[in-house]
Amino acid sequence: MLNFSQAKIKFDTEYGSKEEIAKSLVTVDGKYVENISIKDVNNKPNEEYYKWQFIYSVILSGLYPRDHIGTEIYFPKGNINSDPIKIDAVIFSSVEWVDYYKKYRENKKDVDSLNKVRELAICVIEFKRNDKKIEQVFSSQIRASINEPEGNFVMGVYYDTGRLFLFKKIANVITRFDNAKNFLRSQRILEKYQLEITDPYYLIPSYHDLMRAINKGEVGTREKLKIEDLDMVYTINDESMKMALSHILRTLESVSLFNEEGYSLLIQLIALKIFDEKQSDQHGSFLRFYINEDENLVSNLSEPGVQVFIERMKELYKEAKRYYRNILAENRITWTNIRHVRVVAEIVKQFQVYSFYKSRKSDLYQLVFYNFATKFKKDENAQFLTPLPIIEFIVNIVNPRRNETVCDPCCGSGDFLSMSYVNSGAKLDDRNLYGFDNDYNMTVLAQLNMLLNGDGNAAIKYFPDKGSINHKLSTEGKGVKLDTTKHAGGKWDVWYDETELMKYDVILTNPPFGKGRSLDLSKAQDLEVAKLYELYDLYVQENPKQGLDLGVVFLENTVRILENNGRFAIVLSNAIASNNTWGFVREWLYKKVRLVALFDLPSNVFAETGVNTTIIVGYKPTPDRLEELIESDYAVFVKEIKNVGYIKKTSNRNVVFESDYLLDEESFETIIDEHGESRVNEDFTETISQFREWCLFQEAELKKIFLE
Repeated sequence: MLNFSQAKIKFDTEYGSKEEIAKSLVTVDGKYVENISIKDVNNKPNEEYYKWQFIYSVILSGLYPRDHIGTEIYFPKGNINSDPIKIDAVIFSSVEWVDYYKKYRENKKDVDSLNKVRELAICVIEFKRNDKKIEQVFSSQIRASINEPEGNFVMGVYYDTGRLFLFKKIANVITRFDNAKNFLRSQRILEKYQLEITDPYYLIPSYHDLMRAINKGEVGTREKLKIEDLDMVYTINDESMKMALSHILRTLESVSLFNEEGYSLLIQLIALKIFDEKQSDQHGSFLRFYINEDENLVSNLSEPGVQVFIERMKELYKEAKRYYRNILAENRITWTNIRHVRVVAEIVKQFQVYSFYKSRKSDLYQLVFYNFATKFKKDENAQFLTPLPIIEFIVNIVNPRRNETVCDPCCGSGDFLSMSYVNSGAKLDDRNLYGFDNDYNMTVLAQLNMLLNGDGNAAIKYFPDKGSINHKLSTEGKGVKLDTTKHAGGKWDVWYDETELMKYDVILTNPPFGKGRSLDLSKAQDLEVAKLYELYDLYVQENPKQGLDLGVVFLENTVRILENNGRFAIVLSNAIASNNTWGFVREWLYKKVRLVALFDLPSNVFAETGVNTTIIVGYKPTPDRLEELIESDYAVFVKEIKNVGYIKKTSNRNVVFESDYLLDEESFETIIDEHGESRVNEDFTETISQFREWCLFQEAELKKIFLE
């Protein structure tokens, strides 16, 4: 079956050159009509064209049955004898609507039939063609139309020349359908409902989804719910999710668990939720991650309802532990501790209505990290997350696939690994994904990330102290520590036993680098670690400084743990890629790898640094082949990225990333793509296309490595 975007294209193909539609697809004021004009006097599509384009698309895509839709539906304005208002289209919950509607239209005093029509109406739709004042349309038409149906939950649609805006009315309060687009504290209509930002077509709920949302309020308890009954979270900016997180944080503070202990409880409960949803999705079982009203803790743990809740959660933990041994190996929840139970109950209460598994999976780690991790940690260990657009760009450039091994030696929350898995269409083997970090809590977040996006079998390892700088993984899966007596100057493959270090096909990483993120050579421990690296020897020959940038260290680390013909992408300070101070690093790198691409990023693209950065991409031929390539004076793809699709801002002392949308220079409206989604101002898409085209003209190995 076609999706809405494909159905829309088919409509344009079929009717784009025609002046009329022979017969209406659905009833018009209760009856079918013929010879509908869909062009204006200049033979351009008129409002009718876009009305039938939308209706055709929702029918052909299977979103709504034809007989549930009616156009030009009249309701009395005010009392029964008032002049009617006309709603362009209405979707009803039952096909019976048309009989009641005909009765009312034939007899305006038939209040019972009118009330039945209002009762059955679940969605109202207004159409326009190139109307530039959406805030006026919203105030004058959409508000009035969405208030006609009597249901507690009603959807509103505004469709203007392919631009889609979705609304909902719950208990007489009108908001955008996507909670992330609500800014209800504002008094300005345009800002309050973010009316400059369109909704993508994939957000249009199906008839089944809409009916489920309408009937949700009628469910008394949660014992018989399945994963399909949960709400989607489309973005971490979802206002409802923000409110849920706020409630959880307040509860943690109230019981003095706003610390590492509370953070551990949260992580384990998210793992339980993911497990519960996966079981429901795979086996059709009822969800157990819920709490009923009579199960809330009032005063003590002996309350019958509380004990029912505790036993259900303990059983869920026991089952999940068999699958998620890493995260759940040590039970951090003490069920006899009233503070723990209060926190568990609040987390379950706030998260029970959402589906983490079905939602946009790659956003979950940001939800947890930005809202919890930074609040709980006193020492950030110089961490800063790589924003998703940059991760996705790098993964698309390097293109991990099939049975390749992929490693991030300072993985943080595991975004490069999870994005690689998603980008491969789930064809990468989880067991071939490796991530290391020197912060245990970050490795737990990375494991959560991989639980959502894979099967949880990725090798996420905690290495203490300097992390993967001086700890490596052996081919037997064991962590081993490098020793300067054997491994100084990069001689890491020298072992006096059977130890053999893992080498990887792909390395993707954004290591700590820059000012304040160096090995302090005045400290004996840091000096010992630095001596493991050949670049240290070259550094001290030319630089009397006391600090060796960690970016330099991780660059050598990347090269040394790469397989022959393996490829990599690493984000480093622009200074390492261009300043004279680091010329010896570039010379060393040139003799070790075939440089493929350099992408300069603008400043202020990361949350915690304003440093200009460069993405270095390359692969590692055999020494003989590299010499041949150097002699051939190979080409390097170089591109300055000016627009990344978001703007870093600070709000209430928190760093936030706001989408940077492309605007039409005449109308100042956001420009939409073929899926109805507002386009962001980014250079990545075009750059990926240019890079892949460039690869076609390079050596055979490069084409095979990056394109196949």
